[in-house]
Amino acid sequence: MTIKISQAERMLNLLALLVDRNRPLTLRQIRQELGKQYPDGDEAARAAFERDKAALREMRIPIETKTLGGDAAGEVTYWVNRSNYELSDLLLSEEERIALQLAVATVHLGAQHGEEALWKLGGERAMQSTSLSVNIGLVDQNMSAITDAVMQRRTLNFEYKGEKRQVDPYGMLSRSGFWYIIGFDHLRKDKRVFRVDRIEGKVASSQTRAFKTPSGFDVAAAVPTEKQMLAAGDGEETTATVLVDRALAAGVRNEFGDGAVIREHPNGSVEFSIPCGNLSAFRLWLFAMVESAEVLAPPRVRQQVIAWLEELVAGKS
Repeated sequence: MTIKISQAERMLNLLALLVDRNRPLTLRQIRQELGKQYPDGDEAARAAFERDKAALREMRIPIETKTLGGDAAGEVTYWVNRSNYELSDLLLSEEERIALQLAVATVHLGAQHGEEALWKLGGERAMQSTSLSVNIGLVDQNMSAITDAVMQRRTLNFEYKGEKRQVDPYGMLSRSGFWYIIGFDHLRKDKRVFRVDRIEGKVASSQTRAFKTPSGFDVAAAVPTEKQMLAAGDGEETTATVLVDRALAAGVRNEFGDGAVIREHPNGSVEFSIPCGNLSAFRLWLFAMVESAEVLAPPRVRQQVIAWLEELVAGKS
């Protein structure tokens, strides 16, 4: 028999469970862990869970989702990646915290990197205790059709970057605020990754099962991380030395690892070696930190950053 508790209490228990576990959990495992807090029937339990998940995401809590392939094709796992929202204390004054909290509450930035700028300016410390922040666009006209196609192993048809694509969707993944499809692209005759919000128009799927997911396919490994995206390019310079202020240094160290540290300064600032082969991605990453980061070398990349800043100033004048 279902335990009678409020939705708020159940949501808190769900959040505590997803934060505490070091591995993703399926809904079946979540129901087992939380005992009788969800209804006994599968459909009723799914409906209650989806309401809880939606409510938590409306509070901007980063619940990550992955649709499995292989023998577990179609089964979805859930987890909360704490590193996505926990940063070091930025030492803001009480007045600064209040002002920032008001700004965050008043203006919601929909763009991924605009949201990151708020995190790195201290949005996650607007209150005394750690709060949560993420931007995951879950409402998309094609999500239902795509999810069904992944589960039923049906080929998808859609337009992407002006081209008609026919894709066998091996799986889906939510990463850094966006949903991705990973599958075999019949046009390119190879495995490709597609960002759902960049699909043009509606998707359609075949009526019958059309493919098998390759054995050993890892959906998480198929979508590049931010570090990999920064490195993926054909620029003449592959790395840049970036000086990061004390307030944000811990977050960058967590993002790129101790191996990226070049030098630590007495004032707490740190020099990092950051991939910059993809200059467009590097610009977005760098500018998200506003005035808290400075490119020291190489000269070519430093001059490029100066040119970008001059363009921004000229555009506002």
